[in-house]
Amino acid sequence: MDELKVHERAYVIWEGEGRAHGRDLVHWYQAEAAICSPFPESDFYQFAQATSAFFLGFVSDETPCDPSERRRHFDWSWQAVRYRHRICTEICGELKALLANPSEAWVAGWIDEELNYKVDRCMYIFVTSAFSVLESFVFCLYFLGNALRPKHFPHFDTPKRITLSVTGKSFAAAFPHAAITKHLLELPKKAEYKDIDVLRNIILAHRLSGWRSTRFLGTTHLGGTYTQTREELWHVPGLGKSLNSSNALLQQHLDNITNLLTILVSASRQFAESEVAA
Repeated sequence: MDELKVHERAYVIWEGEGRAHGRDLVHWYQAEAAICSPFPESDFYQFAQATSAFFLGFVSDETPCDPSERRRHFDWSWQAVRYRHRICTEICGELKALLANPSEAWVAGWIDEELNYKVDRCMYIFVTSAFSVLESFVFCLYFLGNALRPKHFPHFDTPKRITLSVTGKSFAAAFPHAAITKHLLELPKKAEYKDIDVLRNIILAHRLSGWRSTRFLGTTHLGGTYTQTREELWHVPGLGKSLNSSNALLQQHLDNITNLLTILVSASRQFAESEVAA
């Protein structure tokens, strides 16, 4: 990774936080996370620009505003995607900084209640926000669909009924041959999506915290030499596996969410632009 780019990004983060002192390591890792998993900014803004004309029909001289606030729902869910992704990036960097500079008790394999709390806090915020990145974008797409084919997207006035499944089915009925429809229908089947979904459901639905443990693995080599390796694990009850408790604990999930979002955003931009052309 280009350290100059990380330094420049970390400086921007430091400036944005009011030049706060004592958070240089956090800012560095947040910059690394943002560079490793960049938000698809260009396609994202082009998508929003292409959709701007589709909501004008909700407003007229007789009705100077949209009583159902469909445009506002679209705009605010679009904005939420950016904010949730930024939260994920910042929390990923914060966790890296915590685990890169642990207490002596943590290094020795003992209990550090304060650090354990901070790691668990990062996990909770990250998982809820990561899933919301995709949920918010799906919500945004539903209101776009309503603007184009209202009869297939009837739940604009009951937003709590709008889910990934509902949105995928609505797009399949209204736009069966669009690439975005294919991606929406395939999303729940993707391993990357399932991983964060399971983790989110366990942490939220079952109100469970994780805990850290240390495992030592020994190997006896030919000639009688013996080596021992240490592995840090993070357990979440019901997950079915332990997570590697390194400072990259959340980076893979951030990469996965970013990749899924990038695919959706690109397909959505192409879809919106094709509808404009039509």
